[in-house]
Amino acid sequence: MSGVWSVLRITFRAAAWRTTPGARLVGLPSLLVCAITLAALRIAVQFMAAGPAGAFNPYGLNAAVAWVALEIAVAALFVQPGARTTALSAMLTLSILAELVTDAVKLALALIPPLAAASAAFHEYAAAPLVLFAIVSLWWIGAMVAVLRSLAPALRLAALGRAVGLWAALVAVSALVPHAPVFVGRDFDIRTANLWESLNAQYAAFKKDGGGPPDVEQSQRSLLQAEIASLTPPTKGTTNIYAVGIAGWADQDVFLKELDGGLAALGSILPIRGHAVRLVNHHETLESLPLANQRNFAAAVHALADVMNKDADVLLLLMTSHGEPTGFGLRLPSEVITLLTPREVAAVLDNEGIKNRVVIVSACYAGTFVPPLTNDNTIVITAADAQSTSFGCAPERDWTYFGDAFFRQSVRPGRDFQRAFDNARVLIQGWELMDRARPSNPQAHFGPALVAKLAPFFQTEQSEGR
Repeated sequence: MSGVWSVLRITFRAAAWRTTPGARLVGLPSLLVCAITLAALRIAVQFMAAGPAGAFNPYGLNAAVAWVALEIAVAALFVQPGARTTALSAMLTLSILAELVTDAVKLALALIPPLAAASAAFHEYAAAPLVLFAIVSLWWIGAMVAVLRSLAPALRLAALGRAVGLWAALVAVSALVPHAPVFVGRDFDIRTANLWESLNAQYAAFKKDGGGPPDVEQSQRSLLQAEIASLTPPTKGTTNIYAVGIAGWADQDVFLKELDGGLAALGSILPIRGHAVRLVNHHETLESLPLANQRNFAAAVHALADVMNKDADVLLLLMTSHGEPTGFGLRLPSEVITLLTPREVAAVLDNEGIKNRVVIVSACYAGTFVPPLTNDNTIVITAADAQSTSFGCAPERDWTYFGDAFFRQSVRPGRDFQRAFDNARVLIQGWELMDRARPSNPQAHFGPALVAKLAPFFQTEQSEGR
């Protein structure tokens, strides 16, 4: 036990880039305690992230143990032999400290709305991940320099060189050595688990497409033009409503089915028939529908803006896919994955001068779309808040939880968007309680000017909407 306390003393001082005078060396038992604690912490975090619907992966358990052992083996090459077990123990304890702090920050972001909003805004910048990586890397290198100099005070530049070399080696190992989680959620995709699986998926797509990645985006320009050309002319003297529908994830047809079902449900309460453009990522629609990517989204909105009255008509945007805290997932049939961020969506709509907008986002972390789009002339409805996942993305399903609750069971003639959302929210809460799932906490903003503008469409058959 005294050895553990000695390691903790070295670690906490190193975390502040301070050396430890007279650092006491520890033996193999202390190193084993630190290794087991780090592995257990990582497994516990994976368990909580997977949620009640998570599944145990025995290969992940092997990977968790082997991963810590590999970190120790690689690090041993950069540490002086006489104090090797002490330095390795401190390194592992630094990892434990860093992961505990990271998890605490995530929890604070989930519980404190102002911090969550600030975090979401920061992550919308493309350079945000690189900035965070650079900050954490610099801290870790400085901490390891302090550890090495505590154990060998004569080391100065050599300690910095070893710490940088150790950092580079661990980063390389992290990228190149395959690993898998111990607990996986219902939406886990093995192709995103590590670099090897990602490369394998891209190679499989390469072979399937005939030996090389097709330039499908360029070949589909005519499809987008055809979608626009098929729109019916606007009706003069009335409020016209146009729709853009996006199914973003190529290898799961639940999103395509939800898009079609959602547009049909919305078509039962709003006059969007003949005024809708669909953008779809799916292998079966490559030759019939334009892709869902940033370029086609901007082009579709621009084309609709040219035919609609930007001040009087309404644009309805329906998006369904996987999501990240930084945006809406777009996985192309070529396996390329990108994100459509909330600021990109807001910028496209604002740049086209479209005043009245209804934006419905069915995806994890979709609440990130609320702040950038909120105003008196916009309605925003999302399947989850900015810190939570939503559920129901399994391939055999016709709807996600949100799509089922909102489009299939709540959208009705005579029932406005706010009452439909309130009804769907209650249904989702009930389903998540039965599944013992973490609440997705759907979010919405109802701009009063747009609510008043759409009210005439919901004044018929009021009794059916109650």
